[in-house]
Amino acid sequence: MSLALNDLLICCRQLEHDRATERRKEVEKFKRLIRDPETVQHLDRHSDSKQGKYLNWDAVFRFLQKYVQKETECLRTAKAGVSASTQATRQKKMQEISSLVKYFIKCANKRAPRLKCQELLNYVMDTVKDSFNGTVYGADCSNILLKDILSVRKYWCEITQQQWLELFSVYFNLYLKPAQDINRVLVARIIHAVARGCCSQTDGLNSKLLDFFSKAIHHARQEKSSAGLNHILAAFVIFLKTLAVNFRICVCQLGDEVLPTLLYIWTQHRLNDCLKEVIIELFQLQIYIRHPKGAKTQEKGAYESHKWKSILYNLYDLLINEISHIGSRGKYSSGSRNVAVKENLINLMADICHQVFNEDTRSLEISQSYAITQRELNDYGATCKKRKIELGWDVIKDHLQKSQNDFDLVPWLQIATQLISKYPSSLPNYELSPLLMILYQLLPQQRHGERTPYVLRCLVELASCQGKKSDLESSQKSDLLKLWTKIWSITFRGISSERIQAENFGLLGAIIQGGLIEVDREFWKLFTGSACRPSCSAVCCLTLALTICVVPETVKTGVEQNTCEVNRSFSLKELIMKWLLFYQLEDDFEDSTEPPPVLHSNFPHLALEKILVSLTMKNSKAAMNFFQRVPECEQHHKDAEESSFSEIEELFLQTTFDKMDFLTIVKECPVEKLQSSGGISVHQNLKESLDRCLLGLSEQLLNNYSFESTDAEMLIRCSSLVVGVLGCYCYMGVIAEEEAYKSELFQKAKSLMQCAGESITVFKNKPHEESRIVSLRNLMHLCTRCLSNCTGPSPSKIASGFFLRLLTSKLMNDIADICRSLASFSRKPFDYGEVESVEDDPDESLMEAEDQSSMSLFSDYPAGSVSDANVSGEGQNTIGAMNPLAEEHLSKQDLLFLDMLKFLCMCVTTAQTSTVSFRAADIRRRLLMLIDSSMLDPAKSLHLHMYLVLLKELPGEEHPLPMEEVVELLKPLSNVCSLYRRDQDVCKTVLNHVVHIVMNLCQGSMDAENTRDAQGQFLTVIGAFWHLAKEGKCTFSVRMALVKCLKTLLEADPYSKWAILNVMGKEFPVNEVFPHFLADNHHQVSMLAAESINRLFQDMKHGGSSTLLKALPLKLQQTAFENAYSKAQEGMREAHRAENAELVDEVYNRKSVLLMTMAVILCCSPVCEKQALFALCKAVKESGLEPHLIKKVLEKVSETFGYRHLEDFMASHLDYLVLEWLNLQDTEHSLCSFPFILLNYTNVEDFYRSCYKVLIPHLVIRSRFDEVKSIANQIQEDWKTLLTHCFPKILVNILPYFAYEGTGESETAQQRETATKVYDTLKDENFLGKQIDHLFLSNLPEIVVELLMTLHEPATSGGSQSTDLGDFSGDLDPAPNPPHFPSHVIKATFAYISNCHKTKLKSILEILSKSPDSYQKILLAICEQATETNNVYKKHRILKIYHLFVSLLLKDIKSTLGGAWAFVLRDVIYTLIHYINKRPSRFMDVSLRSFSLCCDLLSRVCHTAVTYCKDALENHLHVIVGTLIPLVDDQMEVQEQVLDLLKYLVIDNKDNENLYMTIKLLDPFPDHDVFKDLRLTQQKIKYSKGPFSLLEEINHFLSVSVYDALPLTRLEGLKDLRRQLAQHKDQMMDLMRASQENPQDGIMVKLIVSLLQLCKMAVSHTGEREVLGNLWLNE
Repeated sequence: MSLALNDLLICCRQLEHDRATERRKEVEKFKRLIRDPETVQHLDRHSDSKQGKYLNWDAVFRFLQKYVQKETECLRTAKAGVSASTQATRQKKMQEISSLVKYFIKCANKRAPRLKCQELLNYVMDTVKDSFNGTVYGADCSNILLKDILSVRKYWCEITQQQWLELFSVYFNLYLKPAQDINRVLVARIIHAVARGCCSQTDGLNSKLLDFFSKAIHHARQEKSSAGLNHILAAFVIFLKTLAVNFRICVCQLGDEVLPTLLYIWTQHRLNDCLKEVIIELFQLQIYIRHPKGAKTQEKGAYESHKWKSILYNLYDLLINEISHIGSRGKYSSGSRNVAVKENLINLMADICHQVFNEDTRSLEISQSYAITQRELNDYGATCKKRKIELGWDVIKDHLQKSQNDFDLVPWLQIATQLISKYPSSLPNYELSPLLMILYQLLPQQRHGERTPYVLRCLVELASCQGKKSDLESSQKSDLLKLWTKIWSITFRGISSERIQAENFGLLGAIIQGGLIEVDREFWKLFTGSACRPSCSAVCCLTLALTICVVPETVKTGVEQNTCEVNRSFSLKELIMKWLLFYQLEDDFEDSTEPPPVLHSNFPHLALEKILVSLTMKNSKAAMNFFQRVPECEQHHKDAEESSFSEIEELFLQTTFDKMDFLTIVKECPVEKLQSSGGISVHQNLKESLDRCLLGLSEQLLNNYSFESTDAEMLIRCSSLVVGVLGCYCYMGVIAEEEAYKSELFQKAKSLMQCAGESITVFKNKPHEESRIVSLRNLMHLCTRCLSNCTGPSPSKIASGFFLRLLTSKLMNDIADICRSLASFSRKPFDYGEVESVEDDPDESLMEAEDQSSMSLFSDYPAGSVSDANVSGEGQNTIGAMNPLAEEHLSKQDLLFLDMLKFLCMCVTTAQTSTVSFRAADIRRRLLMLIDSSMLDPAKSLHLHMYLVLLKELPGEEHPLPMEEVVELLKPLSNVCSLYRRDQDVCKTVLNHVVHIVMNLCQGSMDAENTRDAQGQFLTVIGAFWHLAKEGKCTFSVRMALVKCLKTLLEADPYSKWAILNVMGKEFPVNEVFPHFLADNHHQVSMLAAESINRLFQDMKHGGSSTLLKALPLKLQQTAFENAYSKAQEGMREAHRAENAELVDEVYNRKSVLLMTMAVILCCSPVCEKQALFALCKAVKESGLEPHLIKKVLEKVSETFGYRHLEDFMASHLDYLVLEWLNLQDTEHSLCSFPFILLNYTNVEDFYRSCYKVLIPHLVIRSRFDEVKSIANQIQEDWKTLLTHCFPKILVNILPYFAYEGTGESETAQQRETATKVYDTLKDENFLGKQIDHLFLSNLPEIVVELLMTLHEPATSGGSQSTDLGDFSGDLDPAPNPPHFPSHVIKATFAYISNCHKTKLKSILEILSKSPDSYQKILLAICEQATETNNVYKKHRILKIYHLFVSLLLKDIKSTLGGAWAFVLRDVIYTLIHYINKRPSRFMDVSLRSFSLCCDLLSRVCHTAVTYCKDALENHLHVIVGTLIPLVDDQMEVQEQVLDLLKYLVIDNKDNENLYMTIKLLDPFPDHDVFKDLRLTQQKIKYSKGPFSLLEEINHFLSVSVYDALPLTRLEGLKDLRRQLAQHKDQMMDLMRASQENPQDGIMVKLIVSLLQLCKMAVSHTGEREVLGNLWLNE
């Protein structure tokens, strides 16, 4: 040990001396030693090394605590009742002791927080809790806590949940019962900081904590003291925001309790503005929680209570008085005061008005309970004061009219503006005119006063509101038009006033957008003269005008004399272009050196460029609309700022299922069609004029360029403008991209960029020159805006590609050099310090470093990694420790560095799709060198920011990084997470950023080793976080980010082939881990998991706007369903363990998660649809799930699936639901307890009456005849009659089991035994008896239909025996309602029926043929079922049923089917053609199989007809061929199948005597290679006797009689006839003359009549344009 430390150790021991004088001497020595540089150095080193055998700061602190205890004990035991001087001496002694402790802590932690957090915290807590010490040292210890512990981030993160809660409890009790010497404001500040810590660093807070706040607020009312109350309420707000998600009902009930007290405090105490702000925030928060997104009723997601209504009315009254009071203060105060009221008060008032304004109520008497004073409250019998308040829009109108003072008017203008903007539906139609009239009257008054901008803003919102109303009466529209015309005129005249120019243009734009008036020619003058300069507002207004209005060719310009002659030669479009590019003030119009506004103003991205290019088009309106249809790129799209609570409001609406956007996520995406600019052509003169202008602008800048005087920002803006215009031209198709690169304009843009690059080169040599930093940041922002990461085609993407080509290799390398220089510039890290050693914290150190499983990740950070740190946090304005990611840690240079880093990342990411002048791979490598272990120090705030930027921005979506670079990017991840593992804010941010790299991890086996390495690094981190989450060491925000990562992992690897977490040596596939979050104890986390559960059922990787989502294999889906249902149920069980106060919230939340999970599965998994639906039915009974909520969801689901009504959807699954319900073997699940309310039945009788045909067969097969009789009694029917009505369906549960012979399966044998038993019972005289045979025969067609409807043919697999229908089945075809059987069982059942028939006929078809209409009945019943459903799987199964039955008919066609063979053939042919023509525009798996099945069956019908029915096909061949021809080109998937059928019909049967003439009359086949043989064969037959004249061709065309329903079958004939008419115009003239001589019999008249008939038929059919187009040509 060094001498210095030895001296300190001796001194520390002497501090325990029994003599006070000795101790006093040693204290002075102690102070000197702990600031001695050598001693400090040794103590620092020993504290950092964590070696307990050497003296370190913690050991010294323990000695110091013993000294304090000894001195305190002396003070405690000292005599009482001493003199004043002795008392003062003792007081001084106490202060010295406190000061010594504070001094020591400052010395120890000056360079980095080296004292252990637990030691410090224990000292503070023990002192404050001790009754004597608390009185003596409590204030000083509290100061230490606030300034030296809670403001140090390292300590902030080391405080445990239990300690946070203990701090909260101790200090709240101190606040409620303060000791005399403790400052209550200090205590309140500590409570505020602790609240932040509790809510950001811990999880699992319960609602009991809110009771403290309730007590504090009531305490404040009684004491009439608001000391520290603003901090208490700020802490209350923090808790409410955190707890509201899990305990919405508790929070609302607490609001009912405390808000009246706050109203009282507001009215009865004199509050400062700071306290009012917090109270306003508190009320606003309550409104967000109770009325998410403005919901007004319980049915729409609001939480209502009678008490809350009263509070709302009282708050409304109070705020009206407050606003009036603010106005009065403004009017009578000396000096200038802002006329506007603060935004938070206006927002609150608008939200309240939305809730309390009711069209039926104009005034209301309210009880002012808050106005009762404490004395009145104590008096017996004190009653609430009554007061009448006015409600509705009349209140706003009155306030706008009754005073002419701006202080009175402006607040109400603000309220009206906010109310209309946020809730446009709150303004009734009848209030539009009166309100508009008042605003119109206010507009011209006091034009230069302060109210005008507010009037204009209100008018903007009113115009927007009116534009959305489609139900206005014509008389009202007329009145409004007159007013808007006057307002337009006033606004137009006031446009030159720069002070309100933005508002004026905003109003003009809103009027144009709403279509409120017709825009006159005068409007366009605004954009041609010097009345106003080009600005953002002007450009936005012009964009709207160009989108909606047609630009006149010219206007009479009233411009100044000196420009009049010039302007006469320009068109209006050209004048607008020149105004935008060259506007100058009229005094400087000539010879001006000042650059035009276009070069020193920031306009919305590409807005100017789109206007300029649109103006060069002949149809500017069409061009602008073409541009507007392109969705904005993500980085250019800035939404209006939403409240910070917006996400939670949406969660509340999801929880009540008033917001169901999860249904839109899982729906099949439509085919994305690239929009075409066809029909929009360029005006060449205008284009050349624009090019000249842009060249002139560029040359002006280049000619006047000098490094010292030219602003580099203007150079960038000009080059950006040029490439933007070129990008818009290319997107419009005016020029090709290669042409643009070679253009003079592009070369000018290059020159401008080179000049701009010089300023970066200069800065590179002087990187710390502050004057250039701001300018350079602006430059980086401008350059970044020019880049686009859009994936789809867009003007932004093309312009971005052009801009990238402007960037030289030197420029990029210079920026990269600056980045390296700024990153290595040494600055102090913030107060993080090291993380504890393994010995100190065994729980946190998870495994040895060599072990690469997730559990080794968060081991300790190497000692000595942090040198210096800011410790005290004094001078911080924030409450609590500052987040390491806070911008306050960064200097101006740091911010510039991060801007440059983002720019470089975007460049190298987007450069992968473009040709560029720099080596993107080199720049990427240089960026990755910044995070090399030799350079990266994650303890520094800048380096942490740098790593997060690279994590987020570097991985590209469209073109992923090379895998070795992904490995490099992920290398620091484990260390960063280890260092910050306790900092929940940083962990959350890291996970949110690292999610961007997931899609880079599934690049296949191109680089297998690096891929495995990268995947391992990423999954190690995710696995560690999952382990910490399970142990309760992650807050909900971290778990939210973790769920998002897992969700993205499932999208990247839906089969979890490599997405496997290794935790504690065990492997957990992500698809098994994900459902665990359904049982998470935080509602937002579990709802996110529920909403995203479709990732376990669908392959989202190939999903998107252009493709359909692919279902995962059946086994994976079934496992996923079981896991999801199990975890959602587990959550329900957890809910019932909650404490009583929280039970209501917990149960409600868990029900929502279960319902959300099942709803998402319903929508995304056809194979689990029935299971999910039954789970919901069961949940009504078992979990108490509210039927109205389920119905709300199911109505939306059924609508999504295309069902007309909820009942139809439920009825389609009722058989399955009833079967499963009856299978639940307990008395609670009897039929009468089935949740029939979900089918919209109000009572069990209605349910039985409507559904007995479904219910009774299930009861009969179970021999539950007592229940059958019970149903009959309840619906007042004879039970035997009901049995006869249900007879066909009853037999379906019996006959197939009789036909199951020799299967040997025990289950089948038992089912056969049950069926036999039931059938014998039915034959009993007490049941149906002998009547059964008659029922069998009379219902045979119905029985056949019911049997056919049980078909469920499994897919043909490699090893199984192939069946006709098995080839059209898929593994993921959902099973139908039970019972269901494969086709061979159904055929066997038919055979069994025919064998049992008394006539012993060979087949069931022969039996059916005895009744001529049997076939029609069966075929019609099958087709009706197919027509009624929108479910593609059900439709496909019915088509398979149709195929099965028709195949049976075809086999028996030789027997003539009882004379019905012709009907059957015709019916089947046209039914199949109908389905073929109804095909979707794009096939998915099931629709392709349906189509293929139809083609297959049509082929079988044709083969059978040709073979056995001779001339049967003669009348239908034209229709069949005409239908099949378009399929060959349209549907490549079935091209071969269709061609085979056509070749069979035309080529193979060309010599068939029955088809020869029909083939001759066919329309010609298209002149394509695939039809070559068919075309030759048909033409050979058609022209066998020589070529046709035009007359013969026309007669040939007319000889075919078209089938009314299928006009498109004549399409090829029309095309051929058109060609013939074009080729033989001379013959056509002869025919025309002949027709004129004999009009009635003329061939041309017949042709025109025929064409008109075709035209009439085509109008109502798909594809009509092709037919009509050809007709038009023929005419």
